[in-house]
Amino acid sequence: MAPPAPTWEDFNALAVRLQATEARLEAMTNNTTYQTTYDYYQPSGQSTLSATTQTPDNYPAILSRLSSLEQKYEADKARLPLVRMTGFAQLDEGFFSQDVQSRANVGDIQDGVGFRRARLQAVGNLSEFTRYSFEMDFATAGRPSFMDVWAEQTHVPFFGNVRIGHFRQPTTMDAWTSIRHLEFLERSLPFQAMDPFRRVGIMSWFNAGDDDRTLIAYSVYGTGFTFTNPGAATPTYGSLGDTRFGTQIGDNGGVSAAIRGSHLLYWDPYADNRYLLHIGGGYNFREIGGVPGAGSNARTYQARAIPEFFVGDPGGGGLTANGTPFVADTGRFLANDFHFFHTELAGNYGSAHFQTEYMGTLVDQLAGPSVFYHGAYVQCGYFLTGESCGYNKQMGALDYNVKPFREFFGLARDQWFCGWGAWEIAARYSYVNLGSTAILPANQLSAAAGPPPSPNPGVVNDGTLALNWWWNQFTRVQFNYIYVNQNPIAAATGITNIYAARFQFEF
Repeated sequence: MAPPAPTWEDFNALAVRLQATEARLEAMTNNTTYQTTYDYYQPSGQSTLSATTQTPDNYPAILSRLSSLEQKYEADKARLPLVRMTGFAQLDEGFFSQDVQSRANVGDIQDGVGFRRARLQAVGNLSEFTRYSFEMDFATAGRPSFMDVWAEQTHVPFFGNVRIGHFRQPTTMDAWTSIRHLEFLERSLPFQAMDPFRRVGIMSWFNAGDDDRTLIAYSVYGTGFTFTNPGAATPTYGSLGDTRFGTQIGDNGGVSAAIRGSHLLYWDPYADNRYLLHIGGGYNFREIGGVPGAGSNARTYQARAIPEFFVGDPGGGGLTANGTPFVADTGRFLANDFHFFHTELAGNYGSAHFQTEYMGTLVDQLAGPSVFYHGAYVQCGYFLTGESCGYNKQMGALDYNVKPFREFFGLARDQWFCGWGAWEIAARYSYVNLGSTAILPANQLSAAAGPPPSPNPGVVNDGTLALNWWWNQFTRVQFNYIYVNQNPIAAATGITNIYAARFQFEF
């Protein structure tokens, strides 16, 4: 007797297996998560059924396709761990025009050209559900610097994805926007001044809701001493910015926590991220590493900002001789901990887009009143050639990179050019207020005469105009004009004009 013919239930089961195998292959190949729920195929009056089995005529083709994919999946799985090399380089050049008061406030800022970043990264899968990143930066003098060095387990019940290592903490949208795909040459003033950024810790993150439109990320990380210039005569340590050596030490280090959430209020699934509206916010509690109270290795806080452009040695401490100076600096003062919070709003409307955040920090000063710093930025852009910026759901951030409709290239040495590439105009206004007068004189430890002096508290306003040109998806040229209005408490307002450009390639 002949075996029973396949039924619609059999066909649905095959469809699930097929989609699951395709998704797993995609996850292992592209280092992304994959879908775990699937739409079933259902019969309809318009389906073409076999007269013999009453199942779709393409049933044998489905079986063949599934068998081929499952064999490929097993072959790929046998090759684990998978390694994919990637990287990028950013070559910057900047020219500075200062008025007399700007020179008095921060010194004569030197023009320069150099590699801002030059990074190599290995990413891939150690197993089907274990991913990793190993990224180092070679543009810092002295030795390579730790960037994103972590491994994570995906699809963990309740926690989602669990990451351990050195990574960007779940703080601001500005922080979680890829440094490869910034719209401007640097992140904003309030980010420079207040975001704790990379630390060694453990983080859970996951997407939820319809179409994965909601992102939740939270972490716990260590806050021991973070040495910023261990070779100096009087080493200092910082509360903010990258821990470039990936090391924090000290018997009196603290444990800190951060959380960030974002949601797409509107998202058109058929428009390739061209139309969306994003909201979000977060909170970070940071216990500062060091010995409580005054004395050697005391807990201290310091916030400072560069003028949204930098050329020089990033490990040089920001002094004029080593690079672009800080235009606002709270100085290093005694403190126990701080609370950092932010809100965010962003959107895409075709070729136009915008992004804005407000950030604030409340610092628990030692034996004194709390100190409050805050800042914000708003930026917008428009693609003249019709493209639109992307959106990364896993990061909850706009992705300012595009694939031009027509790439820019030459036909031959004696021929002409073909294609415009992609062109974007953009503008940003940002400010940061580091001008609090609540710091007790006994708690202020900085005493650098400068220029620039430390402390150098005050308010800084930046306005930036940008022109970005993508030759192709992996090569771009950026031009920025930056107007810097520095208003220190202890001096008159200084004006600096910056003319900067960047050539960047990635692979």
